[in-house]
Order: sequence, then C-alpha cells, then structure tokens
Amino acid sequence: MTHKKTAVIGDPIDHSLSPKIHNHWIEAERIDAAAYQKISIKKENFNRDVDRLIDKGYYGLNVTVPLKEDAYKYCDNTSDVAKTLKAVNTLIINNDGVYGDNTDPIGFEKSIANRGLNKKLCVVLGAGGSARAVVYALKQMKCEIGIYNRTKKNAESLLSDLGVEATILTETTLNEFIASSHLIVNTTSLGQQKGEQNNLIDFNKLNSSAHVYDLIYNPSRTTFLRHAEKNGCTVQNGLEMLIYQAAHSFKLWHDTMPEIDEGLMGVLGVN
Repeated sequence: MTHKKTAVIGDPIDHSLSPKIHNHWIEAERIDAAAYQKISIKKENFNRDVDRLIDKGYYGLNVTVPLKEDAYKYCDNTSDVAKTLKAVNTLIINNDGVYGDNTDPIGFEKSIANRGLNKKLCVVLGAGGSARAVVYALKQMKCEIGIYNRTKKNAESLLSDLGVEATILTETTLNEFIASSHLIVNTTSLGQQKGEQNNLIDFNKLNSSAHVYDLIYNPSRTTFLRHAEKNGCTVQNGLEMLIYQAAHSFKLWHDTMPEIDEGLMGVLGVN
C-alpha cells in the first residue's frame, strides 16, 4: 500500500518548523501517511524537481519562499485565492493534475481573529508575497489599510493586482499614519538575521493600544517586537499564522482539520 507522501519545499528550508507541525498531526489524528519531509529546491530547478517529486509519489507539497510564484505557474488549476494572489503555498497532486491553493490569508486572519481588528486602521510594511496574503486578509476583514514599501512601485503593483484600495505611505506619512493605527504588520525579512534592526517606523509614534505583528517567528522576539513592547503595545510573531495555514493545508490533503492544542505547542517548544 502506498502511503500519502507530503513535504515542504523551499530555499532555504532548514529552518522550517512545518515537519514538526505536520508530523505531530499525522500521528495525533492517526492519518495513514508517510512522514512529512522538508526538501530543498532551487528556484531555477523548480519544474524539474517538482516533476521528480510527483514521479516519486508525492501527493501534497507546501511551498515556501522563494517558490510560491513558480508554484502558481506550475499548476493546472488553482483556487480563487491563489489566482488573486498569483502565488501558491499548497499543491495537491491528483488524477486531474496539479491543483494549487494559498492558505496564507486564512492563516493570518485566524491568527488575529480574537483581537477585534475588523474594520480597523492597519499598516502593512513591505510589498512582497507575504504582504499580498496579509493585505488580502485585511481586505476580507474590511480594514482600512496603509501600506509602506521602500520601492513605491511594488506597493502600487500589489494593490493593483489585488484590486484593493489603500493609502500608499511615504517615510513622512508612515509615522503620522501609525499614530492612529490599531495594527502594524511587518512582512519584510528585516530582523531575521542576528543583530539586524528593523527601524522602518518611529516606535515613539506608536499608539500604546496598537497590536504589533511581525511575520518572522525565528527569532521569536525580533527587535521590532521588543521596541513595540517597550511602548506598551501587545505583540505577536508569525508562529500562529504558520500553524493556522498549515492546518488548512493539512485539511486539504487529509480531509481532517487537526487540533491546535497543548501537545502541538509542546512539540514546538512554546509554553
């Protein structure tokens, strides 16, 4: 009997927590599946290497940076969300070919569902693939959005592609905007490297009632979040988004919504 084979692909991939998450669920939910793997794939070899994985019997693949746009182009069919984002983070291989979905927006939305942020003023820092997922989710939440990116053209392209109305912020207007914002989300990679500072905003301008979210989850407390905490803000890293998007990928593959419980948090080393 062939067990379902699933994995995450990306470059780099060593840091990924996805195997810990999915393998915990495979065991906890008693899923008849092989152990979930992490596989390094270079962008320039995407089609060739994914073809090989499919030949080896892989049924489902999670896709992380920088391959989500390549995955979208690779698919035979995609969900409406993936079509809008032009990016795929979950591949399902079946008799009809390769189907692509993107569970990042629902992952982000679920991660802040209890924060009372619907219809509130929000700032998104960055305009890459993660920013697209965040902006898409905030649109679903009917938020008023301000977006800042060092290259203004990329922010304009993001909003045009998603069909979203938002305020494109400059260095000057950014800090005026955050003074009255309820949510600030960093989607850039600034702060991921050891000792790297993310000083995109003036932390003294933050409203102390704001919720500050950094999609980076390793390190768990970036300097960005530490600065926000000093100003009295509540803070959050990207771990919950990772878990929720993983849960929805798991459901797509195994038709079971897994439990997000203390057992999982223990596996991830979260108290």
